[in-house]
Parts: sequence; structure tokens; C-alpha cells
Amino acid sequence: MSVNKLRISWEHNHTLPLPIRLLHLIWAIWSPVHRWAAADSRRPWAPAALYGLLATAILWQFDPWAMSLITANGTRGSLPIGGDIRRELEVLQQFGQGGMTLVVVLAVWLLDPQNRRQLLDWLVAIGIAALLAFGLKMLIGRPRPQLGEPDMILGPFGMYPIPTGESYVVTHPWAFWQEGIAKLWSMPSSHTVFAVVAAAMLATWYPRLRWLMVAMAGLVAVARVVFGAHYPSDVAAGIAVGLIAVGLANHLNLSNRKIAPHAPNA
Repeated sequence: MSVNKLRISWEHNHTLPLPIRLLHLIWAIWSPVHRWAAADSRRPWAPAALYGLLATAILWQFDPWAMSLITANGTRGSLPIGGDIRRELEVLQQFGQGGMTLVVVLAVWLLDPQNRRQLLDWLVAIGIAALLAFGLKMLIGRPRPQLGEPDMILGPFGMYPIPTGESYVVTHPWAFWQEGIAKLWSMPSSHTVFAVVAAAMLATWYPRLRWLMVAMAGLVAVARVVFGAHYPSDVAAGIAVGLIAVGLANHLNLSNRKIAPHAPNA
């Protein structure tokens, strides 16, 4: 955007209060970025990536504060959750994970034969989500909240001493074979990623379940923070990755593609 357009936007309605003028200027800067992301060729992934990055950056500022409310020295702090509530929440946060996904898939297979073919798109979305989520975990290398380093990003070349029993092992975040390496895989939250994939797929097939699916995915995201497994910005990144995976899988639409028959030999 040219400087002249920004000046015009700033001076537009100059009699309005300053906060409104600032919002107008911000929108003038943001709207072309939004239009770029919303283009047909980029719609399957760009809006989720753009707004996910924005949400992650905003929530990053509140990560230390949020975790101070929930954890204290790696244990439950001012939000103690125990008994049946904790057990139920621990189960519900597995929505989108292997066992619960298998149960839902079997239910769809048995009760809705017309949507059996659509399960292929869910499988594709899970594959894309796994590649993106674990690739980003190893590329970003953010220590988990219990390690008390909310502002640290190791990147692919950084190293960190992982506590293993009574000793420490200094390693890179991409060393997936190393015991305890998941302690460096805080961003994005893979539980949130797969919960969003499951929720988005089921909401697409069964619109009447839309708000229930939103609630389930939100519950998983909240649980991962409440249990001290992730920072709020981690789950924001997880939501974005899940939506990107679903968008790409639906764009590929393998479930509705037909294999063209071979032409007979002349």
C-alpha cells in the first residue's frame, strides 16, 4: 500500500476520536493482506495461517501470566482440578486422538454409509496435520511450560538440557529418538491440531453438530493449557494448523475424485 493511501486513510473522518481513526488506519493496512490470503488459489490455507499467526503473536504476550495462574513449579497452582472433574477432562481432551477417532470413524461407517467415502478426506487431513504439527514442533523447539522458559524458541539449531530421571541430556528439538524430546515440542499443540481436524470434518458432514464440535475442540484447547501441557499461544497455533490441514484436504477432495478409465488400445 502506498504512503498516500495511508495518509488518506488517516485523514479520513479526521473529526472522529483518535482510537477510531487508528482502527481505520489499521484496517487500511490489514485489508490488502486479508484480500491476498482470501484469493481462491490460497484460500485452503492462507487465511488460517495468517489469522493463526496473528492470534499466536498476541497470545504470546500473555503466556507467562496465564501459566502463572495455572502452574507453580511444574505443579497445579491456583486452579486445582481433581477427582471426577479431572478424570473426565483428561478423557475429553483425547477428542481427535487415535482411540476416540477410531470410535467416531466406526460410528460413521456403521450409521452413515453415504459418508464412508468422505472418511478418506479425514485420513488425508490427519496425515497433513501430522506432517505440519510435528515438523513445526521440531523446527520451532519451544520448551514445555513445566520447564519455565515461556520466551524461549530454540529453532532447529538450538540445544536444551532435557531432564531425564536424575540427569540431563543436551539435545536439539529435532532429535525425535531422544528420550523426553517431547519436552521441547510445546508449539503447536498436537492435541489441539487433531481435535480441530476431527471437529471441522464432522461439522462439515453434519451441520447440526457444528456448535458441539466447536465446543469439543475448544475444550481440548483449554484442557491442554489448564493441565500445564501447553501455553495459550501453542493452542492458537494448533488451531491454525488444524484448519490448514482440513482446508488442504478438502481442496484435494480425494474422496470425490474418480479414476479415469484407461483408453482401449487402438
